[in-house]
Amino acid sequence: MAAALVVAGAVPVAVYAGSSTLVGDNARTLTLALPGPFNGCTYLDAGATPTMDAVNDLVVPSAFQTTASDGLIGSGGPIASAELTSLSPETVVYTIAPHQRWSNGQPFTVRDLVAWWQRARSLASVVSDGYRSISSMKVAANALSVTATFRDPYADWNVLFRDVQWRGAPMGCALSDLLRRPSLGPYEIVSATSSRLVLTMNPHWPSDTTRFGRLVLLAGDNVPAGPTVPFASYSLTVNRAAFDTLSAHPWLLSHLGSSSSIEELAFAPASPLTRRAPLRKALAWVLDRQGLINQLWGAVTFLPTVAASALFSQGQTGYPGGTSSSPVAPSAASPTTTTVTATPTLNDCPACAIAVFEAAGYHRSPQGWRNAHGAILTIRVAVAPGAINRATARILLRQWRDAGVAVHEVGAPSSEAASHLAATSRVDVALLTRPTGTSPAYSARSWSGAPFPNAYGTGFSSAATNSLFQSALATFNPVTALSTWHVFDHAVMSSFWVRPLFTAPSLIEWTGVVTGVVGALSVPGFVDQVPGWSTTAQGSNGS
Repeated sequence: MAAALVVAGAVPVAVYAGSSTLVGDNARTLTLALPGPFNGCTYLDAGATPTMDAVNDLVVPSAFQTTASDGLIGSGGPIASAELTSLSPETVVYTIAPHQRWSNGQPFTVRDLVAWWQRARSLASVVSDGYRSISSMKVAANALSVTATFRDPYADWNVLFRDVQWRGAPMGCALSDLLRRPSLGPYEIVSATSSRLVLTMNPHWPSDTTRFGRLVLLAGDNVPAGPTVPFASYSLTVNRAAFDTLSAHPWLLSHLGSSSSIEELAFAPASPLTRRAPLRKALAWVLDRQGLINQLWGAVTFLPTVAASALFSQGQTGYPGGTSSSPVAPSAASPTTTTVTATPTLNDCPACAIAVFEAAGYHRSPQGWRNAHGAILTIRVAVAPGAINRATARILLRQWRDAGVAVHEVGAPSSEAASHLAATSRVDVALLTRPTGTSPAYSARSWSGAPFPNAYGTGFSSAATNSLFQSALATFNPVTALSTWHVFDHAVMSSFWVRPLFTAPSLIEWTGVVTGVVGALSVPGFVDQVPGWSTTAQGSNGS
C-alpha cells in the first residue's frame, strides 16, 4: 500500500559563507536561563534531560525538531528531508544536503545516520524504541540518501534521528566530551560547566543568518542586568517569589502556561497494600487534588487544572481535558474539592474512599484506620527531589494523615528513582514528576514494553495495555491512533496504577528587546526558537 508523501522540510543545499565583519544580531550576545544543571549527554544517553536535548538541538543535526506546542516540524539543514514512501513495508528515505562538514572538517554523510542507528538500536533505553524496528539502512549510490526499512510498523518514525552525532564522537555525559564533539548546526559549544554554557555562531550555517552570534546559557532562574540586555528564560519554578521578581522588573515580558511535566502518584504493583485495587482506589479517592492546587498556587493569579490524563500534559494536542495551554483563573476552580459524580472513578471522592476502606476490612480509630488485626494502615511514599515535588508532598501527606492513613516518607534522588522504588514495590507509592514527549508512546511505555530505567517503569503491564500500545503505535492515521491512546490512558487511570495530579506550570520571561519569543510547552520547544529570534532597533550588546 502506498503512503502519502511526508516531507520533513525544505532542502537547504547552499552553504552560507558568513561575513568577516559581524553585523546586527551576529555581534550580540543572548543570555538564556534554563532548568539545570547542564551535563554532556547526547540524546541517546540515559542521563539526557530536556534541557540538554534542547542544547543539542542547537549544535547537531536532526530530521525533526520540536515546535512550541510540542509538535514536530522538519528542521531542514544537513538532514535535508525525510519522506515516508511506503507502509508495506514501512519505508522512510532520509536525504542529506551536499557539501556539509562537521566543525572538525570531516564530511557529513549518510554513514553518520547509519552509525547513529546502529548505536541506538543496541541500547537498553526507551529512546531506542523505533530504531529497533528498523531492519535495514540501505545507502544510495550517490551517498546522499539512505533508505530505512522497518521490520515492524512504527507510526512515530518522525521522532527518530534527533541530534545525530559524528560517528567518531565520544559518547557519554561528561562535560569534557561535550566540548570534544564536532558540531553541525547553527551554533557550537566553546565552554561548558554544570551551570554555564557558551555557544558561538557557526558562520557556515545556511539558515537564520541574522541570528545572535553568541549564546550564554545559565542553569537556574536568573534576572538580566537591565532592560536592554537580550535575555530570555524558561522556568518550572512558578511561585509567589517568581511573581515578586516580575513585579520588581516591569520591563520583563512574561508568559504563563503549561509544561511537558505531569505531577503524579504511582502505586506499587506488588506491595501488600497497593496490589489490591480497592486500596489503590481508596488512597487515590481520599485526596483532594483541587485543594492541593489551590494551596500551591491559589495565592497567585492562575491555577492549573486537575489532571485528566496520565499520557498527555495539559495543553498538548490530544489532552482530553481541553486544548488550552494556559492555566485558569482561581475563580473558575472550586475552593475546596472537585465535583463528585455518582460513579466517581477518576474524580476525587473522600466519602467514597471511606466506604472502600470499610469494605476492605478497616475500621476507623482515633489513631487511624486499623485492619482486623489492629494494625494501622501505613504507607511508604517515595518523594522525588525538587521544589514542586516537596511542596506537593507536604500537602498530600498531610491530607492522607488527616484522613487516618499513617505515612512514612522516603527520599528519592530523582523522579526515575522514585518510579523505580514503586515499580519494585520497595515503597507503596511514589510522588514524582514525569516528562511527556511529542508522542504519547513515550509516556505509555511505563505500562508496556521492556522496563528500561528511563521509561519510568511501573512494574505493571497487562495483555490489554500491551495490545493497545502496539495497536496505537502501528496506526498511521493520527485520529484513529489518538482514540486508541485515549482508551489506553483511561485503562491505566481507572485501574489506579497511576493518579495524575496536575501539569506543572511554566514561566517564560524575556526582555522587550528580543522579538519572536512565543510560549512553549517544553524546554526544547522554547530553545528551538532561538535561531529565529532577533532584537529591536534599540537592542544593544549584552556580553
